[in-house]
Amino acid sequence: MINILLLLLAVTSSDFALLPLPVLEKQLAMNENVQSLIPSYNYQLNEIKDMLQKEGNTLHAPVINKVLTTIKCATTYNVQRNNILTIIDYSLPSNEKRLWVFDLQEKKLLFHTYVSHGIRSGTLLTNYFSNKYDSKASSIGVYKTDQAYYGREGLSLRLAGLDKSFNDNAYNRSVVMHGGWYVEENFIKRYGRPGRSWGCPALPPDLYKPIINTIKDNSLMVIYYPSDEWFGKSKFLTCDAPPQPVNSTVLMAKPDSPPNDVDLREPVLFADLNKNDRREEEEPIVVMSADAYERVFHTQAPLGRMLRRQINNQEYIALSSKEFNKLVVQNDRGGLDSINFVIPVIIMVHGYYETQMKILNMGKIKEVRSNSATSSTIDDAIKSYTVNTETRPFINLKATNRFIRWLGL
Repeated sequence: MINILLLLLAVTSSDFALLPLPVLEKQLAMNENVQSLIPSYNYQLNEIKDMLQKEGNTLHAPVINKVLTTIKCATTYNVQRNNILTIIDYSLPSNEKRLWVFDLQEKKLLFHTYVSHGIRSGTLLTNYFSNKYDSKASSIGVYKTDQAYYGREGLSLRLAGLDKSFNDNAYNRSVVMHGGWYVEENFIKRYGRPGRSWGCPALPPDLYKPIINTIKDNSLMVIYYPSDEWFGKSKFLTCDAPPQPVNSTVLMAKPDSPPNDVDLREPVLFADLNKNDRREEEEPIVVMSADAYERVFHTQAPLGRMLRRQINNQEYIALSSKEFNKLVVQNDRGGLDSINFVIPVIIMVHGYYETQMKILNMGKIKEVRSNSATSSTIDDAIKSYTVNTETRPFINLKATNRFIRWLGL
């Protein structure tokens, strides 16, 4: 029957030249071979499903189903890739291990660890995503890994977003995979969650190198979140059928705007050395080590005011005006003696400029005077102080809640 149809098509079409019978027979044999691959491909998907269920035993069924659809659609669209698959499940809280790396050929799990999200995507939970430049939010969808390189964060991995309108701006946004000291397991256990990146999937410092070297150069990565918009519009989830209505009861609503904890941070104190009533980059802020902070204030150090860079492998917290006032009202000499003044410095690392933090040698605070009405209430927030230190007199301390790029995790 197929031979007859080919013959009729050859006779009636002006764009179809009649081929010799041996050539036609060869093409028919090739078609049969292609058709014979379809059952084995489905069987391969079933094998992958079994492996994901067995090896990634904490992977939820909805995640596995979307990943399998992604693999199928990636094959449909001839997306060239190797045998490594990375899955990130952003529906899980950040203090749980939510990144998996699998070898699809060997059918085994290679890595299972923590991964951060963007600072504007949420705190413990990730529920806001963006594809926009400077959004500082994570992007969901299907990616392909590119080359590894050494940048300001050390060994890093470029990511090519394949999902139009969801992550296809990742390259332009410099969304890359890199390591982060704030994703280390002991850090997470101490503070309750990892720190947050500016949109990059940051990994624990002891694992980012082997993971990057494993998944680099043309592997598939799926960053999952139960988004009805992504489910219905991604070509990697709708290649075999038109978009279908999704049961909204299993979806998490996407906020229209990012969390406001970054923009509405408590006012912190800076030294107004330029005496112009506004904080400039070279003017130091008032900080205390996380260890000293927890000892003085008897509470967990807040990540929202933690410096984005450690100093001598220690975390530091910017003091709020209320906290400083508490030390003054209680005349807490131990607390005041624990205060430091820090500024950012720019250095060259691996050919990139990197921000590090430096403690200024200003000595201990010897005297504090409020520049507003005297208050004996601990919870009051004084907006301005004059302090004398061991090395410098008459320093004006003022409060600011403006965004500081190196403050807040």
